[in-house]
Amino acid sequence: MSVSTENRIPLWREILKSSALINKDNSGHFRVLSILFILPFLSTLIVYPSFHLDLFHPDYDFTILTQISLSIFEIIALIMCTLFLVLFFLCAIATITYSAVQASYGRPINLFSSIKSIRNSFIPLLSTFIVSHTILISITLIFAIVLFLLSQILQTFVLIELKYDLNHLLFLVIFALIVLVPILLWLQVNWSLAYVVAVVESKQGYETLRRSAYLVKGMRSIALSMILFYGLAVGGMVVGGCMFLITITTSRSKGDQRSILVIFQILQSSIMGYVMMNQFIVGNAMLYMYCKDLNDEKLPFDIGDNESSYLNMV
Repeated sequence: MSVSTENRIPLWREILKSSALINKDNSGHFRVLSILFILPFLSTLIVYPSFHLDLFHPDYDFTILTQISLSIFEIIALIMCTLFLVLFFLCAIATITYSAVQASYGRPINLFSSIKSIRNSFIPLLSTFIVSHTILISITLIFAIVLFLLSQILQTFVLIELKYDLNHLLFLVIFALIVLVPILLWLQVNWSLAYVVAVVESKQGYETLRRSAYLVKGMRSIALSMILFYGLAVGGMVVGGCMFLITITTSRSKGDQRSILVIFQILQSSIMGYVMMNQFIVGNAMLYMYCKDLNDEKLPFDIGDNESSYLNMV
């Protein structure tokens, strides 16, 4: 297989076709992995915000912009939920990525071997997750501090009275979208293959980020397209489902009608979300293999006579 960087659209279609073939020929396997790991992850993202508000802040009024005070028990609940989400997210990445790479070389895959791969991949994935999110959160905090200091300087020396009302917050959000989001998105594009590197090459921490930035060079447009397409799709389903549940649980509607609406929304958002997220993880693994080929590198798995892959079928 020879990958040309001159025409991105056919290459994007090849990656989609490769991932679609793998998903189709191993649909049962990936469906089980998605139900085991992606479905709990997405369902928790959708359900927990409304559950948290209903449990800790049942009388909160969304029409009035007020600060929410957090109790110790509430903070512990948030930490436990975050740990649960990280655990299932990393397990989903480990098992689906491992299965996709193995299947792309025509090798047999089974549920036991995929789940067993978590043992070798979890620490590299966790270290990658911690390092990448530490950098992203640090940049966001620095950005927030700079904005705060700037507002204080304007208020002190320029004698501009800044009122932290809805309009001011809207201005801050728009400013963040213009300045902060492109920076974070650029980092995400460069690190798009970091989790695949952690699974396949067993690299850890910052080394996976550096390796990903090297591999994706020349393929950033495709990585950006995948992040935007699948990110907006899954994010829209999660946010839409979450907001719908918050509206339903805080409304006056009671009884069976509300229960049916809640269950239907959870199932609809979770099922559509886990299908898209599974496609993204498999597609990301295929992008990694194309990037390896573009750099004339061989996979660690490239040992033996079983060299036929789905990439040669497209």
